[in-house]
Amino acid sequence: MFKHIALGAALLLLSSPGWAQNELEKGMVSFYEEKFDDAIPLLDKAVRQEPQNTLAMAYLLHSYYRKRDITTIVTKIEQEAVSKGSDPVAQAQLGMAYFLKGLVMPNVMEESLTEFKNAAKDDTKCSLAYTGMGMVYFQKRMMPRAKGYFVRALRINPHDVMALDRLGNILLVDDKKPDEALQLYQRIVDELPTYPDGHYFVGSALYDLKRYEEAVQPLMRARDLDPKGITQGFDAAALLGDTYMKLNRPSEAVLAFEAAKKIRPDSQYVQVRMEKARQSKPNT
Repeated sequence: MFKHIALGAALLLLSSPGWAQNELEKGMVSFYEEKFDDAIPLLDKAVRQEPQNTLAMAYLLHSYYRKRDITTIVTKIEQEAVSKGSDPVAQAQLGMAYFLKGLVMPNVMEESLTEFKNAAKDDTKCSLAYTGMGMVYFQKRMMPRAKGYFVRALRINPHDVMALDRLGNILLVDDKKPDEALQLYQRIVDELPTYPDGHYFVGSALYDLKRYEEAVQPLMRARDLDPKGITQGFDAAALLGDTYMKLNRPSEAVLAFEAAKKIRPDSQYVQVRMEKARQSKPNT
């Protein structure tokens, strides 16, 4: 989720944990329309309804980041943590706020880790704390340790989307296990079909598995949910072009690359791939 600063169908899902899903999904729509002032109150309400909803927390923090107003949200969460005393969830939320700040000011990242550790010490069932620690170690590229914390978080809360997302990323990118990653990301999109990054990583895993025809639809869905490329929309559009090239459908590849180019006009990779696709088109 923080990519700019920054398991499946075969698994039985537990009953819904009561997500604040309405506010979260509405907030996500505004977020991807870059209407951050509209997104913030919706995401804040989702977090208040479910204080350990890591995805809602991540979108809330990222909205303030996109407004270039990190100080406001960090100060607000600091004040709430102080007023609640030793509340483990409030401590873990403060850790999330410091994580955001640490992406801009690296020396703050250790403060984030301290808050997560304190929260876990006070409440061993605080899944947000373990996901937070996993995020810190993921950011540090210490993947075995990050993986362990995400697994621990999911033992407590199998619906933790951020833990599912980052664990899936480790399996896909670092462990080179796209089949296992696919199960995690399919689990995400089954629960939250409006989450574009979930669809993107489903498509990425299918691509790595050479299941190119199956990869088309989730990549299109990711691109359509994130048309401005705020999170993975650009990557989805570019990979969709590569997928069409694997399917020997250069005309469709050109259209996909053109969509990617609109999102990121300076992408040399897309330019080169688009020219190759054009050269591959049959003469008419």
